[in-house]
Amino acid sequence: MVSIGVFIPFFTISLSTFLYISSDSPFSVFTHYLSHLGIGPNGSNIVFNLGSMFSGVVMVFFFLNLSVFLIKKEVPRYLVNISFIASLISSIGIFMIGLFPGDGSQVLHNVVSSLFFLGGLAYCILYGIAEWKAKGISKLQALSGFVVAFFFIVFIFFTALIYYNIEIAFDLSHFLEWILMAALLFWIIGHEISMIKDKKLT
Repeated sequence: MVSIGVFIPFFTISLSTFLYISSDSPFSVFTHYLSHLGIGPNGSNIVFNLGSMFSGVVMVFFFLNLSVFLIKKEVPRYLVNISFIASLISSIGIFMIGLFPGDGSQVLHNVVSSLFFLGGLAYCILYGIAEWKAKGISKLQALSGFVVAFFFIVFIFFTALIYYNIEIAFDLSHFLEWILMAALLFWIIGHEISMIKDKKLT
């Protein structure tokens, strides 16, 4: 279930982007956040919001598998548990982004989006540390979590600058979110592949 499920975010984002663009509505990664797909035309909103909710559920199972995998690699249980709590918060945020798109309460949407971004930043760092301590996991895989965490930090920084009306932050904030999402999806899919390979070897 999880192996196929980790591709849900990729497919739903791709499909909702295609539906948005095919409606002839103006669209650019420099002017639109991913959340704009959730209020987009031509059914892009339905695909994105349902995809977000399904993704949130699948991510809980993905992180459960990852946590069990790391415990088997002799990572301290307390570190794995803290990592999972952060990932659970982020997964709940993903689910609620689909439940509360931006055309409802923008404040509520921003709050649940913050759960996703702050939880994501935390779990990338924590799982990175956990993998660094794990036996039989490459340091390169462990470092990948810190790379994604860096993208989280850069995105959050430029998004915060928007509130100070710094013009350059507007375009960069939108674009950086797309870069961040691409990096995060590669991280998730890469870890799923790594866990599958490890099962075949044992």
